[in-house]
Amino acid sequence: MVEISEVIEEATTPPQAETNAVDSRSQERFADADEIEAALSAHITRPSAQLHLQNLITKLRKEGKALQRVAASTSTATAVAGSSDSAAPPPFAKPAAQAEVPTPPKKTPVTTPIITSTTNKYQTFPTHYFDCGEYNSPLVTIYVPLTGIGTHDKSKISCSFTSTSFDLIVSDFTGNDGKTKSYRLLNDNLEKEIDVSKSKYVVKPNKILIKLGKVKGEYSYDHWTELTAKKKKENKGKKEDPAAGIMDMMKDMYESGDDNMKKMIGETMYKQRTGQLGKDGAMGGMGGMDMGLGDMGI
Repeated sequence: MVEISEVIEEATTPPQAETNAVDSRSQERFADADEIEAALSAHITRPSAQLHLQNLITKLRKEGKALQRVAASTSTATAVAGSSDSAAPPPFAKPAAQAEVPTPPKKTPVTTPIITSTTNKYQTFPTHYFDCGEYNSPLVTIYVPLTGIGTHDKSKISCSFTSTSFDLIVSDFTGNDGKTKSYRLLNDNLEKEIDVSKSKYVVKPNKILIKLGKVKGEYSYDHWTELTAKKKKENKGKKEDPAAGIMDMMKDMYESGDDNMKKMIGETMYKQRTGQLGKDGAMGGMGGMDMGLGDMGI
């Protein structure tokens, strides 16, 4: 009597199914990143929340790319294994020595040589955010996202400060697209004056922080609501023309005055043109206005 034994094969996960599962997880990462990015541009307004979400988007896309490489590696190993199985020796034959799969050489990052900038043309940063801070806080902060800036040559990053401005420059930066660009962020019309001695910039792995020191008043620090003033500030170092100030005052008086005021200014203008101004007692008190009243267009 012949004994019949039942052979039970151990269930294993097919290599192709494993590859498909890894590739599916990779696509999920990319889809999550795309959906978060769409929500970020449409609904998220707080600067700190936008930065957190941008970091999450970058992380998801990195994981997606890593999973793609794992899937490609698994597919290659499966193909090599299948090729080896098809060439297996017949039963009872002496097995042939299995050919060793060569180990791929280890990849070392190539150091990009420092290139001196030969142009003075700068591009604006893709975006930046302003955080006015809490009440009576000593600083306001500008967030300038730039992926990979933390590894850039620090000698090619600078930020200068004056009491009314800051000027951030990044030279010869190579981004993820492989293009080398130079960026500049200049603001010479800040809403408030700043304390230069307490202002600084900090380079993080994927962003630059510009911290502006607030000026402290008698009771508290200045309160900021915007980064840039709504109106262009006049240069305090520029000397004002006294005659121009008087002319502006006279124009306001003529435009807002009554008929008697307009008549008096008109008579003064006439006497100034004919050389009679100051020769009589009438209107003598306005003799200092002979500086070109005809420019008022009366």
